[in-house]
Amino acid sequence: MVADKQNMANLLDGRGVTKSGQPADLSILDEAATYNVDLATLEITDKKKTSETLAKNKHSQSSDKSEDWVKLDVKLSDMIDFVFDKADFPVFIVQDDSIIYVNRAVGALLQLDGNSNLIGHKFFELVYQEDWNLLANNIADMLTNHKEISVRFNCNNDKIQEVTLKAVYLPDIEHFSFIIFGEKLQSKKKITNNALYDEDTGLPSFFLFEDRLQMAVLMANSIKEEANRQKIGVLAINIDNMKDFKKLNLDDVVVKKLADNLVFNLPKTITVAKGLKYHFWILLNGVHNDSEMKAYLKIIKEILDAGISDNFMRHDLVYSVGCSLFPNDASSAKELVEHTIEATRLAQSNNHNSLVIYSGK
Repeated sequence: MVADKQNMANLLDGRGVTKSGQPADLSILDEAATYNVDLATLEITDKKKTSETLAKNKHSQSSDKSEDWVKLDVKLSDMIDFVFDKADFPVFIVQDDSIIYVNRAVGALLQLDGNSNLIGHKFFELVYQEDWNLLANNIADMLTNHKEISVRFNCNNDKIQEVTLKAVYLPDIEHFSFIIFGEKLQSKKKITNNALYDEDTGLPSFFLFEDRLQMAVLMANSIKEEANRQKIGVLAINIDNMKDFKKLNLDDVVVKKLADNLVFNLPKTITVAKGLKYHFWILLNGVHNDSEMKAYLKIIKEILDAGISDNFMRHDLVYSVGCSLFPNDASSAKELVEHTIEATRLAQSNNHNSLVIYSGK
């Protein structure tokens, strides 16, 4: 063993001395056996051969440098702690059909307060049911051919979010495991004007509201007998004291709670939309007669009069509502919206908590 140590010392600089001029510390060689290192195979006494070998190895390393990353032994736990958890794109790790890890971005995607309840959840159950077959039929191509597909997820509050996904297979002998990566989440401030749904409330946007209004008017106008046409009501709701709520940082709470109250208390056939110019727009579609229209208007006014309650207290709303009716006030979607705006302006100039129906005067 002493001879082996000396031979190894010769490899340091030929004299058993380090470049610093101090005797070489050979204590580590005593533990070579515990690492199954055969010192005899490491003995090289020919200095020329040693330098040639080192030069050859150096050339080999430089030529293969671009592929060195393939040989790295990367621990998945390190990636989770320092990459996945803080990433601004959703990451799911799925084992068989169950989720074993999700990052913070998944909670933001699904509009959840926490992610812990997703562990053990079936991944496919988070996907919009109509996209189940799409994902099942393409998962093999995603794992082997880097295919990307867009699927819709069921978010909290019954919202649906479409996301482009990629997948990476994990070598796991006991389970079918893989990682699903989603695209980078867009900031709420970057919502495009033609978005179909409002991010904060989940309500249809004003642009989708206009489309639905246009379709309702076209269908009504297609009926030749005017007496048989169903009535259509268009409402705009403005919360006049919203500036007071903003000072208390309650404006978002008021909008969300009022949106929930309107949707919950009105039939699903009625569209409650996030406002443009005003806070909310409502499409009363398929109303059969004047008495039914008045009943809906009464419900809406009662909801506004009830105010908003949070965990601490009740907040009164100061509001103005404008309304125009088809076919009484207009026969086109554009005119109905314009007349509703006029009625809302008149309501704002009247006493607070006013509901004005357009009269054309």
